[in-house]
Amino acid sequence: MTGTTGKSPSARRRAVGAACLALTGVLAVSALATAAPDQLKGGSVVIQLQNARGLKLKPKSLTVPITSGAVDPISGAGSVQVNGGFRAKRGKGKTKVKLTRLTLGANGGPGSIAAKVGKRNVGSFATLSSGTVARKGFGATISNITAKVAAKGAQALNRAFSPRKGKGAKKSAGGRVKAGQPLGTIVSLTTVPAAVEVVPDTGTLTLETALVGAFASKLPQHCISPLTGVSAIPPARTQPLNPANFEFPVSGGSAAADFSAGEVLTAGGQTLTKDNGLLTPGSCAGAQPPVGTKLVSTEIGVDFAHNSLNSTAALPTGASLRAPLATIDFSTGSRSFDPSTNELTVTNASVALSFPAALTLNQFFPSVSGPSDDFAEGDLIGTIDLSGVKLR
Repeated sequence: MTGTTGKSPSARRRAVGAACLALTGVLAVSALATAAPDQLKGGSVVIQLQNARGLKLKPKSLTVPITSGAVDPISGAGSVQVNGGFRAKRGKGKTKVKLTRLTLGANGGPGSIAAKVGKRNVGSFATLSSGTVARKGFGATISNITAKVAAKGAQALNRAFSPRKGKGAKKSAGGRVKAGQPLGTIVSLTTVPAAVEVVPDTGTLTLETALVGAFASKLPQHCISPLTGVSAIPPARTQPLNPANFEFPVSGGSAAADFSAGEVLTAGGQTLTKDNGLLTPGSCAGAQPPVGTKLVSTEIGVDFAHNSLNSTAALPTGASLRAPLATIDFSTGSRSFDPSTNELTVTNASVALSFPAALTLNQFFPSVSGPSDDFAEGDLIGTIDLSGVKLR
């Protein structure tokens, strides 16, 4: 292809690796999964209710599903959304209580229950305390949590039991449900995470760039020298014996053991700079953008949920975005999980340029040789490996 004759294999390999990880700028910002609490896809809560001070609750025992939330499986801290409830009665008054959210303190610390009492939403219906945490697979089971009626919960129940207005209602409601009286015990709260936190600083992401292909041949036509226009941001580095391959230490993120969710994040990054250096066409000298224009990519991430290679990018315009820069085809290689070590391994997964990333590259580094050398969706970049990535 025009402009590539005479390039050494080493230069071409460096060119591919350089542009691959500098591709950024797409349509939307994606969220990161870096917090200690694991996002949940399910689970259940078993509750044993307790009658007290004339308050009668049915059924005595209930199991409600966890619909979403996030909980740290080590400390038990977090919040879960639930869907279930019970009937409450005192004297002639009665109402339905629908449980909506449980907020859990770390290691048995203070927590709360949010509920809907009749038609009234009560953010602090009950208080939670105590409880012990134990791992169950990648999730956790929190047992023997004490639940007591909170002040706002008592107020909501009394209003539901005595809906009349005026002095007679206040008199009849007085002394009924009291703040601090027993509500029951959460016998167990078991979580099923969608993805599990990656142990920080475990494992490596390696980009092995293709030696030949459409993507490799296009970089110099966009006025990026493969020799001087590319630099790694420590602690990322190129392999000593193969400067076309880049290594990124895993810094955190999350992943599912079945590779259905999560994003493994890395440290360091890469800077791509227009420098009109060796191997670029002579016409680059008078072409836009100005010499020194940069794309800086950090936090390279392998996104299992969307089969994409993401990065956080600082664009030449000053904007900062997190976005997919390439698509990943895991079927070209292999993925495995070792339950004895809790380690994930990915080998030889193909990565190809995404459509919005190609548009972004062409915008900020236009080709000096015409549309035939424009970056395009599907341009093969190379393959990626993940090794030594441990789930907690």
